[in-house]
Amino acid sequence: MTVQFIEVYSDIGAGKHGTTHGVAMLSTYCEKTFANRKIHRIKAEYQPTTLKHASAKYLEYLVPFFQNNLLPNVTTALNDCQQQGDFPIIISGDHSNAMGNLAAFRNHHQDAKVGVVWIDAHADLHSIFTTPSGNMHGMPLAASLGLDNLDCQIATPNDEAVAGWNSLKQLAKTDNFTTQNLYFLGLRSHEPPEEHLLHTHDIFAYNAKGEKFQDAHEKLSLTQILENLTKELTCLDAVYVSFDVDSLDSSLIPATGTPEPNGYSADEMRQIFGALLSLPNVKLFEITEFNPTLDDDTDKHQTIFALLGEAVKLIEQR
Repeated sequence: MTVQFIEVYSDIGAGKHGTTHGVAMLSTYCEKTFANRKIHRIKAEYQPTTLKHASAKYLEYLVPFFQNNLLPNVTTALNDCQQQGDFPIIISGDHSNAMGNLAAFRNHHQDAKVGVVWIDAHADLHSIFTTPSGNMHGMPLAASLGLDNLDCQIATPNDEAVAGWNSLKQLAKTDNFTTQNLYFLGLRSHEPPEEHLLHTHDIFAYNAKGEKFQDAHEKLSLTQILENLTKELTCLDAVYVSFDVDSLDSSLIPATGTPEPNGYSADEMRQIFGALLSLPNVKLFEITEFNPTLDDDTDKHQTIFALLGEAVKLIEQR
C-alpha cells in the first residue's frame, strides 16, 4: 500500500499561530524521505485580522474555509485515494481543521460505522457555549458530534455566531459517528464542561499513565489499553486516527500550542501506532498541532519527523 499526503495549511482556529510552518516542515521531510507520493495541498487564502466573536474566535473565517475549500478538497483527495488504492495521511495545522477533515471522512464513508481515536492531551469537546477561551481548536469533537452541551453553558454568543456554529455541526451529511465510537488516548487536560460529557456519555478515555478518566483507580498498562481498544474497534467499518503532537510529554514537544506534562514517550507512541495503524479498518491517519515557531530545538523536531516516518512505514507495510 502507498500513502498520499493531504496537507492543510490553516491555523485560523489556534490560540497561537504558526502550525502552518509545522505543516511545511513535515511536508519537506516527507518529500525527502518518501519521494513520489502524491501530495494534495489545501491552503487558507486569508488570515484573520479582527476578533468578532469572543467565544468563537475567527469563526467567520473558518466557516467559509471549511465549506468552500477544506471539505470539498479533502473529499476529492479521499476519492483519489480510493480510486488508486492508496491510504490518506493528513498533515494539518491546528486541530480545528478536523471539523472539516472528519466531516469529509464521514461523508466519504457515509454507509459505514465510523470511529475516531483521538490521541491528544485535550478533550476538544468544548462548544461556543462552554469554551473559556473561544479557541476553535478546542471544539472539533463537539462540532463533529453536534454537542452544544447547554447544561454547562457559560457564554452567550450572538445569533451570527450560533448560525456559524450550526453550519460547522452540519458539515457531515450523515450521523455515522457517535460518542459511543470515540476513544481518547493520552487525555489529561480537560475542563468541567468536557468532563460532564465524558461522564455522561461514558466515553473511552485513558491518560498516558494508564488511568481511566471515569475511575483513576482503574489503571492499566498501555498494552492492556491497546488490547481493549482494538477489540472495541473491531465493530467499526472505518476508523479515523488523529494524532495531536501534544499527546507527547511536554519535555519532548514544546513546539506545540498547548504542551502538557505527563504525556507519552516516543516509544509509547510507536507502540500505539504499531497497534492501530496495521488494523484494516483504520482508513485515515492525521497529525496535527506541530508548531516549530514556539521552539527551535531541532533535535526535538526530529522526534516528530521520526514518528511520522514510523507511521508511514507501518501503513505502507499493510
